[in-house]
Amino acid sequence: MMRALHTSTQFPTRAYLARVGLPALPPPTADGLSELVLAQVRSIAFENLDVLAGVPVRLDRAIVYEKILGAGRGGYCFELNALMSGALEAAGFDVRPVMARVTYGRTVPGPATHQALVVKCDGQEWLVDVGFGGPGPERPLPIVASKVHTVEGTQFRLVPSFGGDLHLQRKVGNEWNGLFLLSLAQTRSTDIQAANHFISSWKRSPLRHRLMCTLPVPGGLLTVQGTDLVRLDRQLSEVERRPLNDALGFYDTLRGPLRIKADPALVQRAWETAVAAIKFVTP
Repeated sequence: MMRALHTSTQFPTRAYLARVGLPALPPPTADGLSELVLAQVRSIAFENLDVLAGVPVRLDRAIVYEKILGAGRGGYCFELNALMSGALEAAGFDVRPVMARVTYGRTVPGPATHQALVVKCDGQEWLVDVGFGGPGPERPLPIVASKVHTVEGTQFRLVPSFGGDLHLQRKVGNEWNGLFLLSLAQTRSTDIQAANHFISSWKRSPLRHRLMCTLPVPGGLLTVQGTDLVRLDRQLSEVERRPLNDALGFYDTLRGPLRIKADPALVQRAWETAVAAIKFVTP
């Protein structure tokens, strides 16, 4: 059951700081921005349990704050970046949402269903994204076309693309892998609501068929692949794999290394949906 934090959209600073492990909100500077982003990325996991379990995902800020801070859950891009936006605003940053088209693992860009943030500070615009689910940068990136930036030992760049978009790419080995096409155009709340409804309700959405639970950790990622917990290194190569076996094993993993508190019944429904989907596509 959720522990009520508030009934308004006022940002619950104390609960947020306790969740991300910071003593106070940092100043609205580039260094402060980097500190805040990294703290949230490594404390609050990407997860899609609600979608798998058939629970509607609502983006009202009060509900997002209750879910993540009151109940100890994670979330996906719209929720995690809404929380990040609230924290940034409370710290005095200038922040706005932007939309993107995922290219990671795709042969053609997907629809504009991913949300990130643009933050202005120290005379520079920064890309902030705490909700990509793993391979994205763990700290802010200056929005400067074609310049390579090293973030936590990994190289990223933003490459000009069709229509004025910027293609966020991550270097893996000797190859540049696309993550998403970023649009800097104005984004309205209705755009976000429509995209959230689409990815959570469209019957072919991956969020409805696969367990997606990922938490960046020092040196790499912890992520669920199929019904296994996998540790990846900075090059996204597998270091360790452990089967979760059943819903109870998944529940224990959520509460342990992935730092997600969730109702056992919800976890059971999410697990059963994902396992059924795996069995459906397995010959």
